[in-house]
Amino acid sequence: MSQELSKADRTRHFIIETTAEISNKKGYAGTALSDLTQATGLTKGSIYGDFENKEEVALACFDYNLAKINQAVQQRMQQVSSFHGKLSVYAQLYHSFTQASFPEGCCPILNTAIEADDTNNLLKDKASKAL
Repeated sequence: MSQELSKADRTRHFIIETTAEISNKKGYAGTALSDLTQATGLTKGSIYGDFENKEEVALACFDYNLAKINQAVQQRMQQVSSFHGKLSVYAQLYHSFTQASFPEGCCPILNTAIEADDTNNLLKDKASKAL
């Protein structure tokens, strides 16, 4: 039996999917709430109805972007059988980061780790765990 998402969950997913690329390009500090409202067409109240604050949106966007990369890694790993080939998947994927498997703006792990190094412990921890 498949469960249908609630309207709130659909809106939350819409916000994340629509703003993940912006968050990755501009970073947490560089992404203004107006960027989020402009991209989604939603009001500030609508966004804050689904997220407590801008940081929560950024954390969700990081998770979304990381999931895209992890999915690409898993798909490529299933195509190779040797340990050497599986290790090479990472190098090949990062070598070809301009392909569709990477979110616009390059590697969200690198982007987040650099930006959040001394400014946002929650994002820093997520980037660290991702590595």
